[in-house]
Amino acid sequence: MRKTDFILNALLAAALLTTSDGLYGHIAAADTVQGNISSVSVAANSATPVLKPIWQAKTNGTRLYDKQAPMSNGLVYYAASGKLIAADLKTGQLKWSIPGGHSPEVITNNSVFYTTNGGDLVRANARNGKVIWKVKGVNAFSEAGAHAGLVSGTLVYFNENGGLAAYSPSNGKKKWENKALPMYASSLIGQYDGVLVVSSTVDNYRTQFFGLDPATGKQKWRTEGVYSFLAYRNGQLIMRRQPDLSTVTGGVPTPGYLVTWVQLNPRTGKVTRTENYTPLDDVSRLGNSYTSIAGPYLYTADGNLDKNGAFLRRYTLGQDSNTEPVSYERFGKWLAGPINGMAFFAQGTELIGVKLNDLSAISYGNSPSPVSRVQTLGRGVFASLDNGDFYLIEVATGKRLGRISTKATEIGNAYTVDGMLLVQTNKGLFAAALPKSLK
Repeated sequence: MRKTDFILNALLAAALLTTSDGLYGHIAAADTVQGNISSVSVAANSATPVLKPIWQAKTNGTRLYDKQAPMSNGLVYYAASGKLIAADLKTGQLKWSIPGGHSPEVITNNSVFYTTNGGDLVRANARNGKVIWKVKGVNAFSEAGAHAGLVSGTLVYFNENGGLAAYSPSNGKKKWENKALPMYASSLIGQYDGVLVVSSTVDNYRTQFFGLDPATGKQKWRTEGVYSFLAYRNGQLIMRRQPDLSTVTGGVPTPGYLVTWVQLNPRTGKVTRTENYTPLDDVSRLGNSYTSIAGPYLYTADGNLDKNGAFLRRYTLGQDSNTEPVSYERFGKWLAGPINGMAFFAQGTELIGVKLNDLSAISYGNSPSPVSRVQTLGRGVFASLDNGDFYLIEVATGKRLGRISTKATEIGNAYTVDGMLLVQTNKGLFAAALPKSLK
């Protein structure tokens, strides 16, 4: 996980939990959803075949959680030994490498954009690695790094040491720069209603969001708080606001709410709406693992920072602050979702999937080690275990199709493309052929 991701995740750890978490029993057990968990299927209980990777490669272990697959034109891109490397997806054979290159920031059909050890921003041909252009990044470079994103046809570069700039992706011509913005632990949120929105940390706890003119980079507004961006809906930025505990004395109860979300006008940065749900006597040891909005619902997985685990709740947007949420606690510790209408939970070493429309649940059986993370891709459920094993499971039946022993202490995102599975870990990349039923 890159440094930015770690700090931003830490910023979220400031709120929330209930019932069996021992936090004052604010959410009644009667509001917990009911539903039967089907017995473990024969397929889930059967021995899992060992799936040997077709190839694997050591990497520098960064950008493990990128949403975009690091692939294009049948090639995989990664950083290792101070180089940006392109390898054949099917075989792992090295196709080209560029000294001094970091992991790709942006990948298109034709190009790979990356930063160098000195903070330069570079465009290379995605097929042959030929450098097309190189520009100097804004402000002095530091070990904190620099990142870039493609927004509305413009390449936006932001330096963790401060400042950001915009370039034409075709020729590298600089459109504008703003050297004044502190961009440590920064994120590029997106462009909404003609405003470029970015964020960074204030003090490793509070965040600050900036609205910029996308044509000039000039600051239009700044909003500060313990915020995390959720979505853009109906012309508004939707954010979750955590309680500000930066000045709270340890051991002193701090009243607050289980969930607070706000709307910000992207043109002004002003809060236009605030909704609070479930008042609590003390929010000082509450932590949020996940928040998302789907249709009229807000899903949130929250837990006690002193305990290992979070539980999923569902709120209806616009409801009264004292209305009890729907709780999925009976299904166990939250792992993932809602994803494609399903959520995933753990009860000890048992993995459970629940369809949220009818609350039907299937047990995917027990594992030799607790499940730490779950992804769904197509017809597959991909489970990462604490012991470094990676399981491929058929979502509909629970059949375990294969197991890869990565021996990694951190397993990031998996991707599927062209019948291949690519798994990112802190030990490197693992590539395997997808089982027929998951293609």
